[in-house]
Amino acid sequence: MKNYFKSFALFSVLFLIFNVPHITGQGIETITKTNLRAGVAKVDITPPIGIPLAGYSIRKGPATGIHDPLYAVVVVFSDGEKKAAIISLDIIQVSQLAGDAIRDSIKAATGIPGDYVIINASHTHGSPRLKTDIHYQNEVIRKIAGAVGIAVRRLRPVSLGYGEGEIDFNTNRRFIDEEGKCQGKLNPEGICDRRVKILRLDDGTSPAPMAVIMHAVCHANVFRNENTEISGDFPGIAKTFVEQAFGSGTTAMFLQGCTGDIRPNLPDIGPDGRGYGRNGSEADMTWCAWTLGTEAVKVATKLKVHEQLIRRESHYNIAVAMTTLELQTDAEKIRELTWPRDRIVDGKCLLPVRVIKIGNIWFVGLPGEPVVEYGLQIEKNMAGLGKIFVLGYIAGDAGYIPVEHMFKEGGYEAQGPYTPSCEKVILNGVKQLVEEVLEKSK
Repeated sequence: MKNYFKSFALFSVLFLIFNVPHITGQGIETITKTNLRAGVAKVDITPPIGIPLAGYSIRKGPATGIHDPLYAVVVVFSDGEKKAAIISLDIIQVSQLAGDAIRDSIKAATGIPGDYVIINASHTHGSPRLKTDIHYQNEVIRKIAGAVGIAVRRLRPVSLGYGEGEIDFNTNRRFIDEEGKCQGKLNPEGICDRRVKILRLDDGTSPAPMAVIMHAVCHANVFRNENTEISGDFPGIAKTFVEQAFGSGTTAMFLQGCTGDIRPNLPDIGPDGRGYGRNGSEADMTWCAWTLGTEAVKVATKLKVHEQLIRRESHYNIAVAMTTLELQTDAEKIRELTWPRDRIVDGKCLLPVRVIKIGNIWFVGLPGEPVVEYGLQIEKNMAGLGKIFVLGYIAGDAGYIPVEHMFKEGGYEAQGPYTPSCEKVILNGVKQLVEEVLEKSK
């Protein structure tokens, strides 16, 4: 792990050079005063060596070491009347049962209702499933509730800045051949979202941000099945990069988007023309993690200049809505599932969907592994409403969630229990939640 940060000496010198005017006496640019308060906390949730890692059925044996630690990061917002918590976990996925237990523990510890909590997993393939070890799961639940309590006690006035950057290491993994069928190989020309969305939190006491929230769309599996060490993969190392750059007063959070068909662009095409990509090396990990981290630092730094500060909102209110969608299933597909991950009741897939609005900042959460088109289409449908963060991998039992055209094309993402109607049900469900939140915001 130490090898990742040997180059930070040069990086830190350059960073300090560019920030000397702020540090040596020209003062801190005044931020817009708002009614919004925020608190941040981070807690280590690294499991013990020996726990089985998730993500690959062909990977055998327990974790043999710790490449880098896993964390839970919490940001709590308060508008003076209501509080909402955004929680990011370096974990592959959070089940509905575990999510319910986390929200119940948070409510008991802080009074924040479950509807005001979004839990997002980074989907790192260097982590276990929580339910693999009940003692580990219970420990993580306790630590998250404790971290939310700390964040509540740290609430202080903040100002929010939003910006976007770009990454180049993610790619679509659905290649459509001349017959309109999906072949399992990387497709750099396919649909992809290469934006990095940045939310910077400032409390006005330092030139460095209080927190940097970064949202990107890419499977966290640079290290694939050959890896047997616990790792937060590129999101975890990117967070450390951001925190090293800004200093100990800054906490970084990573939010995973709709990345069901998006992964790191590490080609490894076999003789049959197929292949989802190679196992990443340390160099590959550095490329992906530092690319994201560098872009986050660049965007977040610019968000503090005067021309950006004067654009910030001065008033925020919090509004939320949630629902459980019922999606039609294919009975034959259900019988053929070798690794069922979806919560099916009376022939319907149950899909919890959540929306939290904080002023002009929206967090829209879908469980499971929705493909990238969901994020892009939801954002398009919400055009003009503010800054949109569409998240996959929130707490809930769901596997890959395809869009309608993928059922004819086939491919890995379309092998689950869903039917082509799922896309319209999900998009309409999100639309209704957005309308409900807007009504509450009046």
